[in-house]
Amino acid sequence: MAETEYTNKVNGILANGYACLGISMGTRLGLFEGLAKLAQSKETAVSTQTLADSMNFKERYVREWINGMALAGILSHEEIDGEDRYWTEPHTLPTLLGDDTTWIAQSAELLTGVAEKQVAVEKCFPADGPRGTNVDEYPVLHEFLLRRSVMWKSPGIIHKVFEDEVLLSKLEKGISVVEVGCGAAIPTKTLATRYPQCKLLATDICADNLERAKTTCQGLENVELRVMDACNASSDLNEKFDLAMMFDVYHDVPYPDKLIAGIHRILKPGGMLLMNDIGAHESITANKEENAAMFGMYYTISSLYCMPTSYKYPDGAGIGACGGMELYERKLKDVFTDVRKVAKDIGLFFLCTK
Repeated sequence: MAETEYTNKVNGILANGYACLGISMGTRLGLFEGLAKLAQSKETAVSTQTLADSMNFKERYVREWINGMALAGILSHEEIDGEDRYWTEPHTLPTLLGDDTTWIAQSAELLTGVAEKQVAVEKCFPADGPRGTNVDEYPVLHEFLLRRSVMWKSPGIIHKVFEDEVLLSKLEKGISVVEVGCGAAIPTKTLATRYPQCKLLATDICADNLERAKTTCQGLENVELRVMDACNASSDLNEKFDLAMMFDVYHDVPYPDKLIAGIHRILKPGGMLLMNDIGAHESITANKEENAAMFGMYYTISSLYCMPTSYKYPDGAGIGACGGMELYERKLKDVFTDVRKVAKDIGLFFLCTK
């Protein structure tokens, strides 16, 4: 690659990075949705003042933001009768607005969320610097992750994830279930509502998350909430559960081996663990060959959040977002008698039997 070509490539990456921040603002502030309500064609295009007035925003801020989005090709613009007008094209709306299962534009908020601790992470690089960052110091990221969990509100998602017929039949009859690292406990609520005959315990090491879970599960008599480190669950939970659920947690924890051992201990003989994580490979070469852009994004996000928040603890693993499905499968097979992948069309899900 020639020098000029490489320079142009880097400039393009930088421009797209700034556009990503603009997309994040557009989703967080509802600007895309606001413009879509007003204008979905050149004929209905509106001024920045019209958009600002409709949302009770300052026009000057709206103008600066929307011009960046227009020049990035995210929104449409044309000067009409001497006035700048803007609109959304109908084919862009699924990407910009999303729904309960599609979060493309909204994923830009990940950049906003992890970048808030960039300076703190930079201080961790020197050999004599801190080991990592505190997980509770990423409020914007946690807000995004909380809202992203709405995909679990759909009961239909249960049958897509829990495709094992034996497990589904057990849920229908009623079993005891624990969610580890529950966050806002959306999966717990979904299961508790769909299968009221089941008893569920939602756990998280963070008390703030349990407060969110309390709101989510309000009124559900078959749900209990508990602040708990699953690595060191109390003995009263030994062999108590038929099913454990853990979604997008494993790669973030400092002591993953202890976590899996702890979950194994609280499962009944024949009990199952359903574990979801990022479908990256252990090898950067494999990630590069499959989807360099996507996994490159995951590595960068991980360097700012997933890795430093778990590496900060003494002997913390710091697996990171791209720890790899091969690593996860080996670790699970070290503990469980049967490990297999399920719901492959949705993501990386392991169903493990004790």
